[in-house]
Amino acid sequence: MTFSTPCAFTATPRTTPHLLHHNCPPNIRLEEPLYQFTTSSSEFDKDYSKFQGDDDEDANARSQFGTKSYWDAMYEGMGDFDADEYSWYYGFEVVKPYLLDYTANDDAVVSNKKQDKSTISILIPGCGNDPMLIDLYNAGYHRLTAFDYKYLPSGSNYVDTVELSVEDARALPKEWEQSFDVIIEKGALDAIYLSGDGNFEQSVKEFSRCLKSGGVCMSFSGVVPEEVRRDGFDGKKWKWLRDGSEDLKAGCFVFRKI
Repeated sequence: MTFSTPCAFTATPRTTPHLLHHNCPPNIRLEEPLYQFTTSSSEFDKDYSKFQGDDDEDANARSQFGTKSYWDAMYEGMGDFDADEYSWYYGFEVVKPYLLDYTANDDAVVSNKKQDKSTISILIPGCGNDPMLIDLYNAGYHRLTAFDYKYLPSGSNYVDTVELSVEDARALPKEWEQSFDVIIEKGALDAIYLSGDGNFEQSVKEFSRCLKSGGVCMSFSGVVPEEVRRDGFDGKKWKWLRDGSEDLKAGCFVFRKI
């Protein structure tokens, strides 16, 4: 069984940025997102059992949001959200200022020049049907890799420079080791945490392995307990650049690999 992240990617090419949530510069708290994972949502009262396959790991999940069957149902149009395009927590306009603020390399800072965004390699775990890949590409970030736990539609390869694949966040490809400058995840680690014990920790280890030394992981999260996050993003291996604990509902956490 291959379980990594919550959803499957469907590309819907657009030419303008997709703003679903509040625009917020890095120096203030994030506003309330449009939607959040919760362990007390009425979503859990719904019966998704008919979509349950032979995925035994669903039995270990802490909630419906941690099960493969829930997300399969969601992206088959059985959920409350758009099955074709949906941005979890925040849209690109919220992510963008953090990306600009935390990804400038030392050479760019010293020379006071803008870094060539097309040279920044970015990994998007749990890409789902989030349109952020399109927004990133339109913003000049062309070295993009994204993955999810289930098949990706053949029509989703809208640009040659975006690599899409089906992967397990707990065991990413060996060839990805030290390949990426930035990882951006929005709710993927939340769903992974909810899927069962040890999955969050193992996925963070894989993220670290795939990041270059000094690479940045941006995590938009509203579920992972503080103590679990601090154990996973251990201060001996990660430098905490931004603690999103005080953000409303879903926080923006930024870590640099040491």
